[in-house]
Amino acid sequence: MLFAGRLLWVLMLQTGYIHPDEFFQSPEIVAGDVLDIKTFRTWEFNATSPVRSIVFPYLTSALPFHMLYVISKLPWLQELNIINTYTLLIAARLPMVLASLLVDWCVVSICRLMKREARDCVIVHGTSYVTLVYYGRTFSNTVELFLFAGLLYLVTDAVMHERDIMMPKQKPKSAKVSQTAKNPRNNAFLITAVITAGIFNRPTFLAFAVVPYIVWLLSGCFVRRENYVQYVVQRLFACLPGTLFTSAFFIMADSFYYESLSVDDVLTMLRHPFSKKNVSFVSVSEALHKHLTVTPWNFVKYNLDSQNLAEHGLHPRYTHLLVNSTLLFGILSPIAVIDAVKCTFRLVVRRSIEYDHLFLLCSYFVPLVLLSVFPHQEARFLVPLLIPIVVLYSGYIFGDNSSKILKTIWILFNILGSIMFGILHQGGLISGISFMQKHIFETKNEGIVQHIVFYHTYMPPRHLLAIPNREELLQTPAGGNIENKMLRAPSGENLENKMLGAPSGDDTKNKNFPVALITRVFVHDLAGSTTGSLHQYIDALIEKDGRNNLEIFVISPSSLDSEFNDHAGRHIYKLLDHFWPHLSMEDPPQWPHILCTGATDNVCSKQSIMQRLRQEMSLSIYMVEQ
Repeated sequence: MLFAGRLLWVLMLQTGYIHPDEFFQSPEIVAGDVLDIKTFRTWEFNATSPVRSIVFPYLTSALPFHMLYVISKLPWLQELNIINTYTLLIAARLPMVLASLLVDWCVVSICRLMKREARDCVIVHGTSYVTLVYYGRTFSNTVELFLFAGLLYLVTDAVMHERDIMMPKQKPKSAKVSQTAKNPRNNAFLITAVITAGIFNRPTFLAFAVVPYIVWLLSGCFVRRENYVQYVVQRLFACLPGTLFTSAFFIMADSFYYESLSVDDVLTMLRHPFSKKNVSFVSVSEALHKHLTVTPWNFVKYNLDSQNLAEHGLHPRYTHLLVNSTLLFGILSPIAVIDAVKCTFRLVVRRSIEYDHLFLLCSYFVPLVLLSVFPHQEARFLVPLLIPIVVLYSGYIFGDNSSKILKTIWILFNILGSIMFGILHQGGLISGISFMQKHIFETKNEGIVQHIVFYHTYMPPRHLLAIPNREELLQTPAGGNIENKMLRAPSGENLENKMLGAPSGDDTKNKNFPVALITRVFVHDLAGSTTGSLHQYIDALIEKDGRNNLEIFVISPSSLDSEFNDHAGRHIYKLLDHFWPHLSMEDPPQWPHILCTGATDNVCSKQSIMQRLRQEMSLSIYMVEQ
């Protein structure tokens, strides 16, 4: 029932936009490769020193995108708008939601292995807004949560199995015990494969893996009384196959994708593995550095530079503990802190604590502390910690002796979180992009030059506009190519889009002028530029491309509408539509306008407070009239 609600909410399209990484670390990259549409590749996927592995983006998005592409090419569907904003979003999010079923299974299995009430865990896990919202988003942090859930289950299963076969009550089966003691069900290959895959997904997975791995590595020492060193050494050697196989798979996949390694390189090395020429000029380490792409190493190198971290924002070291954990887990976060204090007291004074409880408690707090060492702290970095905190404290919320107050707080908190991050936060941007995508599709053969300017919004995912990646150059009547030009923003910074000059209307009527009527679309992200910079930018677009066959759209929060109404220039901004709801924390609603504080016009008499609130919490799309 809870999963059905999660699935239905994704299919109904959550409009909330949590962070650009949910698009630009996965579907934005894969869509450009598979669907051949225009996208924006962030610095994380540059071929020189990429910090993100391509494996998980392809695992989650490549197949559904390819299926979408095949469907769009069917003869009877080619004229329909198959590849659109909605289908692109669903194609990327649906596999994530379906994969979350494995997380549900892991949570239930962990609870049963630890003799905890599975029903309580399922309800708390299923009603958390982290589950309802993040599980359908293509964050690498969500993949990290999936892997962490799997790791906790594998370790719990191995430890519980070994505990069962080594306890005194199993003495009658001594022969079987001794044989199993040599090779117990330790899940070594799977555990190390999951940890290695997690590191290639996000190297910070080490922080989550450290406690489960150490517990698994030393689990036999808790029930054995001899050969500790030999036991640990054997387990370390058991880790090698899973680690080497998974590492080789990711490194080869990334090396081929980022083209540091080619088939010819592999064939050359196989034919001449001991070439004296190669040995004399290129050392083994240099050859490996040249041909192999190891994304976790690039990630670590980048993040060790404090200046790089500063570009993404620096936070106080206590942000994760005091702010982010509560923002994600609500009342469970202070419960965990109080419980940690109690457990520390019992461990120090009484020297006794339940092993399973300590394992889960450390699995929550150790990653929290390790991640707090880094000054760049965002709430989504803690998403994987949902698993241990749910298993630990679900009984406080929905257990037999749970508090009605805590239950009410939990329900209200997650309703608010779901509305905030699933619907409101930058919520109009997806709807606005969908509006523009339909317009682009309807005018694709009209030969128009279209500029879409995003102003004071999050980074627009280019793939959701589904702009075909056509590279044709227009030709002049003399046969020469029209020169490519780079447009500069008022600040002097180069924009990402190369602007192509447009032919005049008279030229396009010439039958000898070999021009296909293809609408060309350019996307501009002005982020938080000033109003003056925006207007100068629009003037520059008009001056460059002329006024014929030109459309310029500006997408901006409605809380900034006055900036467009007050502009007196050579052109005006015609409001096309509002998209509600849209909450921008950078440009929040103007409450004086909503409450009519100091109003001098008759807007208050014409609109109710709800109408004014709706207008302020929307996204506006303007068309520039020249």
